[in-house]
Amino acid sequence: MLSRLAGSVFHVGSSVERTDVVARMLDVYVARREPSGVEQDRAVAAELRAVVGSAGPANDPDRAATIDSLALDRHEPASIASAVAVARDNARRARDVVSTELWDCLNVTRSRMPRKVAPDRAHEFLGWVRERSALAIGVVEADASRDEVWEFFTLGRSLERCSATAKLLASGLLDPQSGPSWANALRACGAGEAFQRGRDHHTPGPEDAAAFLLLDEHSPRSLRFLARRTDECLADVAPSCIEDEVRAFVETRARLESVSEDTALLAARSAGERLAAAADRVVAALDERVFAVAEPAR
Repeated sequence: MLSRLAGSVFHVGSSVERTDVVARMLDVYVARREPSGVEQDRAVAAELRAVVGSAGPANDPDRAATIDSLALDRHEPASIASAVAVARDNARRARDVVSTELWDCLNVTRSRMPRKVAPDRAHEFLGWVRERSALAIGVVEADASRDEVWEFFTLGRSLERCSATAKLLASGLLDPQSGPSWANALRACGAGEAFQRGRDHHTPGPEDAAAFLLLDEHSPRSLRFLARRTDECLADVAPSCIEDEVRAFVETRARLESVSEDTALLAARSAGERLAAAADRVVAALDERVFAVAEPAR
């Protein structure tokens, strides 16, 4: 598969996943968060920007400004609107290998992205974003052959989700000793309902939540599941020119595998930091050495 096409498919996957990641985190930590002081809102916004990789100012005056920036600002690379545009543009470049259904889904999503959303409609809008992301992923999962196109799409998704979840665990948005803080983290990662359904007979605490989000083998939102899926995709498609970064990711995953349920709470922050850094290095290496297209000679 040509590196240019592989890069486009990879970035479709990562951008589609980013829309879901940012929408869930904005919904939990901004749109539906309990009222608090201005300074607390600014602190939360700054932490959230760090988790989603925003390079913009970290002094938003209020929650509406945070939503405008991270959801709708087309000039903010970390925003939902920007991710939708990137997904659509890369799908256009890869029209030879992506399905018509996926292209139509992304094209319609891009055309329907609003320029402004009223604060009292933010939750509704973010729910729509999650639905559009789920639709795009469902099209690929239902129809695509499990070939290199699917591998690169899934690799992009897995690395994006793995990095975001790991950064959340390592951020100030999470108080490791607080049950409500872990409940928010689980919801922000899309794992809240699955976690609750699996623990009907007792009140879950921080230890249970940490073990689930780090180590659960069956939840597609846990770091263990995401790291394994990323490792499998890298084993299939990663070229030798990023061997060092892949090896570092595999070693980091092995350290995560060695964490036990009893030590998950204590290990959460450090494991998140290590896995986020390893995932980001793989993405950077892919962009620089695999997907980059040389400028034509003049």
